[in-house]
Amino acid sequence: MSMDKPKPREQFTLSLRVRPEPIMVRDPFLEFLGLVGPEEPIAVGFEELVKAAGHMCPTVAGAYLVLRHGLKALYGDEPAVRGNVQVTAYGGPTDFGYGPIAQLVNLVIGAASETGFGGLGGGRFRRRDLFIFRSDDLRHCEFDFARLDTGRSVHVSYEPNVVPTPKELSAAIGPALSSGDAASVARFRSLWNGRVEDILEADARVVRIQAAE
Repeated sequence: MSMDKPKPREQFTLSLRVRPEPIMVRDPFLEFLGLVGPEEPIAVGFEELVKAAGHMCPTVAGAYLVLRHGLKALYGDEPAVRGNVQVTAYGGPTDFGYGPIAQLVNLVIGAASETGFGGLGGGRFRRRDLFIFRSDDLRHCEFDFARLDTGRSVHVSYEPNVVPTPKELSAAIGPALSSGDAASVARFRSLWNGRVEDILEADARVVRIQAAE
């Protein structure tokens, strides 16, 4: 007996009690190639970060909030410009969630480490080395965002513990992973996804913006 394969999901949307607003960016390389119009902004939604990460968690929510508020501090109501923002993470690629966060930063604003796009000609549209890991100065979820055109920079901290974690969450992980029974998985999903929604709902309260040192 054959079973019908699931249809591809054309739109990846999340059913959340909060609706994260998209991050608006411009991409001069896309404009150069004629793939979007001159100075036409692109909306990057939270769903795209979740799809790229393959999951939703406090770190993915943190990457989204750090990016949205950090870029807003640099650009105000104007869209941020890909390739024009350098991001420094205070830690190495395997510290905390800095490695996965770096991939999401690359997705939104283009900034990448040594593996990033090297640019055309004399390095125009370059994204390489715009994400820097400060392995020599380990701090928890702290970043510098700097505009290359103006030199303006801000220090951004992600503080998810401002929102209390449900006490039941840690106890729910074990049964969901080991037994895999439907009730345990449902319980874990509810607590896990609820934790992320709490953080998204807190929005700016979990992000601190300061002048960069």
